[in-house]
Amino acid sequence: MPDLDAAFMETAARELKSRGIDAWLLYDFRARNPLAAHLVGLPEGQKRRYFVLVEPGREPHALVQKIEVSGWAGWPHRLTSYVGWDEMEAELRGMLDGMASVAMEVSSRDSIPYVDNVPAGVVELVESLGPRVVSSVDLISGTAAQWGARGHETHHEAAEILARTARTAFELAARAAGLSPEVDPGTAGGFDTSGEPTPETEHDLAEWIRARLRAEGLAEADTIVAVGPNAAKPHYEPQAEGSSTLAAGHVFMVDLWGRTADEPEAVFADQTWMGFLGAEPPTDVTAAWDAVVAARDAAVDLIRENPVATGADADRVARQTLIDRGYEDAIFHRTGHGIDRELHGVGPTLDSIEMRDDRRLSAGVGFSVEPGVYLEGRFGHRTEIDVYMREDGPEVTPSRIQYNLWRTTKA
Repeated sequence: MPDLDAAFMETAARELKSRGIDAWLLYDFRARNPLAAHLVGLPEGQKRRYFVLVEPGREPHALVQKIEVSGWAGWPHRLTSYVGWDEMEAELRGMLDGMASVAMEVSSRDSIPYVDNVPAGVVELVESLGPRVVSSVDLISGTAAQWGARGHETHHEAAEILARTARTAFELAARAAGLSPEVDPGTAGGFDTSGEPTPETEHDLAEWIRARLRAEGLAEADTIVAVGPNAAKPHYEPQAEGSSTLAAGHVFMVDLWGRTADEPEAVFADQTWMGFLGAEPPTDVTAAWDAVVAARDAAVDLIRENPVATGADADRVARQTLIDRGYEDAIFHRTGHGIDRELHGVGPTLDSIEMRDDRRLSAGVGFSVEPGVYLEGRFGHRTEIDVYMREDGPEVTPSRIQYNLWRTTKA
């Protein structure tokens, strides 16, 4: 049943007033604007255009094509129907009467494509009726991207499960390679896998991780397991046929994510951990690892020290750290993405290269910090943590993050 969450309406009104914007005009057509579809409660979209006006101090107002009014059964707010385009434009003109500005999901020059979901023609239409259209990106940070108390709690639960699972995955990889993992007191301990069969390939281990995450109560969980040259492919997906064996002498990468099952407000956790299946990694392996750790920490330090830092600021400092260490040609992606009830959420990203994300990293939002270097044909390193912005600064998860490259000894 379509509706607007009461907490959203309250925070949206507050954000609109603080930014001097008259209203938030949600628009969708066939779920082209997933944010609006989610907020209104019509995630599959509708076959005809609809608008919902959210205005401080007034009841939300939906404008819906007459044939689709039945899909709005139970909508507890004002609803107006239209048949033809001329009637739609006339009704919309009345809704927007006297307004100087309305926020919509647009982004100048597509600088933040996550929220650039309203067609240029719709913007042209709205502006022809009076108000100037401004971007809703900052409103989103204060509303849809907010974790909330339960989201924050579930994120922590998922983060600790991921950390233990990652460590266990490395221990299983070491066992498969005929090695024993060195203890790392700085990170979480693994699960007990005595009596379980030993995965032999990247794909086998990925399947084990998925099963473990489900057993621990996570949903929408998945993983990337990569060894050796495959770790230099950021979005490598090991297949049942042809994935590499878990053999000694290789860099080991595990990237894994998930959220608490059966919790509508659950927030994702997303982590990447690295190891070496051997006792003494080559110097180029340790140098690259030290570089990504330094880049990760530089980004977090900047956010901690600068209360008005943007995602682009954090990306630039992490990227420069890697460049200063000689890895400019090995950087393939941004430093981090927004995280909320979606793995790649609608809040600020740490990005100055793929996008120009100048949104402030404001309280209540969360994101990943995951710098990486990828030496094609050899190996790659990525270290990934998550950050939640508290009122007093960044909070990092999981509770114990990785500083030392995991290593092994002979069995």
